[in-house]
Amino acid sequence: MSRLVLLSVWAEHEFGDPVPASSTLNKYAKNGMISPAPQKVGKSWRVEQDARFVGMTTAPEVKKQDHPLLRRILEDGQTTET
Repeated sequence: MSRLVLLSVWAEHEFGDPVPASSTLNKYAKNGMISPAPQKVGKSWRVEQDARFVGMTTAPEVKKQDHPLLRRILEDGQTTET
């Protein structure tokens, strides 16, 4: 059996039923939400069979000079220091 499988085949095992849409899976692959990272082979994404969905792995950078409303959004609605 091959080491790399199609993203859609991997998703059936990772998520079960219902499987996310192919456009959603492509976004996961492009944005680094799968570890180890998928590889684009031709026009399709391929991923290792034992790969896992990890979601967003980075947090937005909140700067002190950002507008208070923007800081609230980036901090998921938490109160901001003024």
